[in-house]
Amino acid sequence: MLKYTSLKEKDLEYLTFILRNGMVTAKHIMLKFREPNIHRVYRRLRKLEGKKLVRHERIAHKVGVYLGTIEARKLTNVNATVPTKASIYTMQHDLLITDLILFYEFQAENQGVEFKYRTEREIRHSMIGQGDNQSKLKAYNAKRDRIPDVVFFFKSADGKVTTTWVELELNKKERKRYDEKFKLFEELLSNERLEDQPFSYDQVIYFADDVKIHNVVNEAKQRLINANKISVRKIPSVIVDERWEEVMPSGSNDEEPAGATTN
Repeated sequence: MLKYTSLKEKDLEYLTFILRNGMVTAKHIMLKFREPNIHRVYRRLRKLEGKKLVRHERIAHKVGVYLGTIEARKLTNVNATVPTKASIYTMQHDLLITDLILFYEFQAENQGVEFKYRTEREIRHSMIGQGDNQSKLKAYNAKRDRIPDVVFFFKSADGKVTTTWVELELNKKERKRYDEKFKLFEELLSNERLEDQPFSYDQVIYFADDVKIHNVVNEAKQRLINANKISVRKIPSVIVDERWEEVMPSGSNDEEPAGATTN
C-alpha cells in the first residue's frame, strides 16, 4: 500500500498502462495484469473513475474504452499525451495497437526474449515538447509521418536489441504518402540516427489485412537499398479471433498474478 494515499500499487500500474496506450478496454487490462476475472478489473476501474483519474467512453454504442486524465498523468508522471476524445477510427487503431503490444509481449515471454515498447503517445510527447495546445498540434501535424505507431524492442539472450518501427494501416493511403515515408525509412535503416528521432531502427513492420495495402507497401520498398528490412504482415489471427489462450504464458490464470512490467 502506498503511504498517504488510498491508492494501491496496482492502481498506479493500471493508470500507467492506460496512459501509455491512450485508450484500452477492460479486457486489455485483464490480459495485461493476468487478472483472474473481468469483475476485478471493473471494480478497480470504477474506483479510479470515481477519483477522476480514468474516463469511460462508449464508442458507437458498443465498445467501451477507458482513457486516462491529466490528473492521472500528474499523479504517475507518465510522459505521454492524453487523448481528449475517442473517435471510431482512433478507437479502432489504438485498441489494435494495444492488441499487438500484448500479443508480442506474450510471445516474447513464452520464448524467453525480453520485450519492451514505446507508444506513439510517449514518442509524440518527447518530440513535440512544451507549449500551448495550438502550437503542440501544429508541431505534431508537421511531424506526424515521422512518428511510428509504436516501437518494439526485442532483446535476445546474447544481449542484442532489435528496434522495430511498427505501423498499423487500416486504410490505404495515396502512393505519394508511401513514397515520402519510405524515403525516411531508407535513412533510418541505413544505421543513421536522425536528429528528430529518439531511436535508430533495425527494421520496419507494417500490419494490415487489406491486400491492397500489402501490394503498395511491397511496391514502394522495391526501390530501396534497405528493402529487406521492411516487411508487411497480416494482423495475427489470435488477435482478430480473440484466441488469447493460445499465446498467454503458462501460469497466467493464478488467483494473484503479477503484472508484467515494460519500462
